[in-house]
Amino acid sequence: IELREEWPKVWSQDETIGWVYQYFTPKEMREKARSESRAPRDSHELGFRNQFFTPRYVVEYLTDNTLGRVWYEMRKGDTNLKDSCKYLVRRPTEVFLNEGEPPTKDAAEDKNELSQEELIELPVYIPHRRKKDPRELKILDPACGSGHFLLYCFDLLQTIYEEAYADADLSPVLHKQYPTLEELRRHIPQLILAHNLHGIDIDLR
Repeated sequence: IELREEWPKVWSQDETIGWVYQYFTPKEMREKARSESRAPRDSHELGFRNQFFTPRYVVEYLTDNTLGRVWYEMRKGDTNLKDSCKYLVRRPTEVFLNEGEPPTKDAAEDKNELSQEELIELPVYIPHRRKKDPRELKILDPACGSGHFLLYCFDLLQTIYEEAYADADLSPVLHKQYPTLEELRRHIPQLILAHNLHGIDIDLR
């Protein structure tokens, strides 16, 4: 009975389906293929020999520092993602440059003589990144498996759409199509699936 009560918790996790797919192919089948050939011999073999589940923390680290970082730089740090993306790499001395603004001369000085502590305290100049309508952000996972990366991207994109709706530079177009935030929220899942997330996999399963 206790095990039966645990099953709903297991299946509610994003990772569960990944574990299922990774072990869908019998171990004996993998070993046989590897013993017969060092490299996959066709697309079918390539698929089942290279199915590896990506742990959640790896998904979060890579996504936080790609999609999350792009939006963080577009908003010059003014985003809730800096708190929710726990693996987002940031420096306390980041300086966001305006469009066309070059880094100061201090940023180009020779740093070979500085200690590690002194290097950490130096300002880090972030080049200007033009803001984009969230619908222009394209995410492709070229080996998507059961979609762990895309599922986590979906979570970040929900925040991105809502922040874009409140952004003075991006909001006019969104406000015209979605007069209220509540109406936008109802359409965010549809917008994300239609415009943002793309995944392909050699194994059609």
